[in-house]
Amino acid sequence: MTRTAPILSADRRKRLVSEALNLTIVLYALLLPFSYAFTVFTGPLILLALWLLEGGLAAKFKKIRSNRAIALFLLFVALHLLSLLWSGEYHEASRILKFYFAIAIDLVVLSTSLKRGYATAALFAFLLSMFVSEVLLYGVFLEWWSFKKASPQNPSPIMHHIFYSIFLAVTILLLLWQLFDPKVNKTLKLFELFFLTSATFNLFLNGGRTGQLAFAIAVFVFVLTYFGFRKKYLVRTFTAIAVLFTVAYFASPVFHARVHEGIRDVKGIVQGNLNSSWGLRIAMKKVGWEMAKEHPLLGAGVGDVMAQFHRQYEKSGLKDLPFLKTNTHVHDQYLQILLQTGAAGLAVFLLFLYYLFRTPFEDPLTRAVFYGILTIFVFAFFVDVPLRKFTAGLFGFVIGYMLHRADIQTQANHQGVNG
Repeated sequence: MTRTAPILSADRRKRLVSEALNLTIVLYALLLPFSYAFTVFTGPLILLALWLLEGGLAAKFKKIRSNRAIALFLLFVALHLLSLLWSGEYHEASRILKFYFAIAIDLVVLSTSLKRGYATAALFAFLLSMFVSEVLLYGVFLEWWSFKKASPQNPSPIMHHIFYSIFLAVTILLLLWQLFDPKVNKTLKLFELFFLTSATFNLFLNGGRTGQLAFAIAVFVFVLTYFGFRKKYLVRTFTAIAVLFTVAYFASPVFHARVHEGIRDVKGIVQGNLNSSWGLRIAMKKVGWEMAKEHPLLGAGVGDVMAQFHRQYEKSGLKDLPFLKTNTHVHDQYLQILLQTGAAGLAVFLLFLYYLFRTPFEDPLTRAVFYGILTIFVFAFFVDVPLRKFTAGLFGFVIGYMLHRADIQTQANHQGVNG
């Protein structure tokens, strides 16, 4: 009796799984601004399953261990899992851990399995989806259509304006990458210049001051990294940003209102009134710091943070601030981590960021863009908790993608030297 040959060889199955994995990465990039459920829940699970089925795990784990940034983020997740031993609120813990799991999977999968032929497709899928989201926002602002939680005064149709402002700031840096890249054809650059202009104006139609300030700082970092401390480029950059913010102040009613809201917040803080957007952030830092002193090394545990925070607020002596009785996070990523896993968790996270900045890039332009994108998040971590909701997927995708590009550039350089 003869044995029938397998329908697909092992190599053929591996190639098909790899293609399916990379197509899923492209789909993931396409849905980043639109589907919170897919990019934080379903997508990472599919990516992980296909990544395991793809095989070659020994080589993948070796690559992960050799990348200190990824290894440190996995340790960061492990510390949060360990904190479940002294954290009783498992439902609350799962709400936070799901975001860290999604980021970890993105970092691991993109840095080890994204293929060159799909990398460009993934980048353009994300940029295309952001362009579509822009069209939707402009339509809301011009009152062509409406969405449940969007209005001309707050035209972000899909996600909270803070998150969307971070998306826009990252998009602008990616477009700068394209515009400065000599390999991109001129016709595409013309469209991307239009996109860059519309995205920049969009940023100031949006009410997210986090992304606006992060954008300004990130552009300076990009220019400093790419051009160095050359006076003419610094002066031009400062002038361009100053003109942009001035035009936005007079042209965008949303930005105009947010500027004056910020001025009122500062005046109130000086007078001791913390019941405002910025004032509440200061109040949360005060309460959080007192809480951190009670759990300095390992924190209160990932699930118990906010319950203990609310109890700490009740005995803080601060004036009545209703928001602090119900808030679900402390509007500061660094403080949030400190409260969850103490100085140990925060130290690991800061080392993770440090080694991201140490990532070796052969191409100065890519390095400048990467530093700019990191700057956006490093700044946003001071004023909000971006490692959640939509921006958790964005962080995992864009950092994983850039780590992949660093690896590709290193391989190409070595091949050139060996050749």
